[in-house]
Amino acid sequence: MMSETKLIVKKPASHVNRVLFEHNANPEAPCLVVFCGIHGNEKAGLEAFHLLLPLLEEEKLSGSLYVLSGNIPALARGQRFIDEDLNRLWKRKSLEDGFLSENKISENKDRKELLRIINDISSTITGPLYFIDVHTTSAASIPFITIDDSLINRRFTSVFPVPVVLGIEEYLQGALLSYINQQGFVSLGFEAGEHHDECSVRNAESFLYMALCVAGVMKPNQDLIKTHRERLERNSGKDHSFYEVIYRFALGPGDDFKMCRGYENFQKVGEGALLAYYNGKELKAEEETTIFMPLYQKQGEDGFFFVRRIPSWILGVSAGLRLLRLDALLALLPGISWIDPEKNGLRVNLKTVRFLAKPLFHLLGYREIEEDQYHLLIYNRERASQKERYPFKYPKL
Repeated sequence: MMSETKLIVKKPASHVNRVLFEHNANPEAPCLVVFCGIHGNEKAGLEAFHLLLPLLEEEKLSGSLYVLSGNIPALARGQRFIDEDLNRLWKRKSLEDGFLSENKISENKDRKELLRIINDISSTITGPLYFIDVHTTSAASIPFITIDDSLINRRFTSVFPVPVVLGIEEYLQGALLSYINQQGFVSLGFEAGEHHDECSVRNAESFLYMALCVAGVMKPNQDLIKTHRERLERNSGKDHSFYEVIYRFALGPGDDFKMCRGYENFQKVGEGALLAYYNGKELKAEEETTIFMPLYQKQGEDGFFFVRRIPSWILGVSAGLRLLRLDALLALLPGISWIDPEKNGLRVNLKTVRFLAKPLFHLLGYREIEEDQYHLLIYNRERASQKERYPFKYPKL
């Protein structure tokens, strides 16, 4: 197949195209798909793409590349979403039930178009396929990566000089990247920094350049790699650790929430520290912890999270257990059975759950949880992962 590049002609600022850049290579070659503006007030990805555009037009790409815009109406207004958060509308059961034609909300059009493009790409590409969603946060922040906890995600993200946060799928349902990871593909979110910080655009530029090179879509220029790596190392404080989410303070419709000023991502907070005001009451930290994603904007369902660093030996143990597929032993216990013939998850009787520790499920890769009247449905990404597509180890650039 001959390589082909399509760049959509620029239109007035009030109009944003769905496909911003398209380069088709051999379907067996690596492919990178980048989402920009899934939240309409987060435009660093779009601006970073335009910084990289001269290089993309100049270089001979060795793989396929698609750059897509997310919530187009929200981008035009500069707000997170219009009716509902586009990054919460990809729930497993809802997709199966055909909700795309039922809900009359603005985000449906964006979701249907993105789903069509994702399906077209995934049905065409047979080589390594990578999906990146570029975001920014309402709080001051170093750059970092978020992933669903699968080994193919861990391996790809481990070569970047920024922190990696896993396990957020346990607390947030319906994220776009979770849906993609459920299909077995590498998917990750890159949080470039605070919404309006010019440094966030530069961080996104550096990360996307490195991602193109790590994925094998672009041949690395050593001078550029050095520049972009050093930028990310400097702006992340040389923190390359893995973290996991351990708590989420959820907000409901009509809640009055105000985060206390001055908190940043990955900031240590002491026991008793005043964090926020919630419906007229003070929220204080019950113990020393690390705060993550504090909310400093009007729209949003997450007041804040807590995270903790994961020791490297635990990451190694969990990887070994997953490669051996020792989770099959759980299905032999009373009150536990497979959800489906493909063994993508476990159905656990609620009475049985009381005798099993959550860290055990985490080690084996079970973090996505749904609950019905009598059972927990817990899903494992490892069995769905299309491991054969991806390298077992990536070179450190």
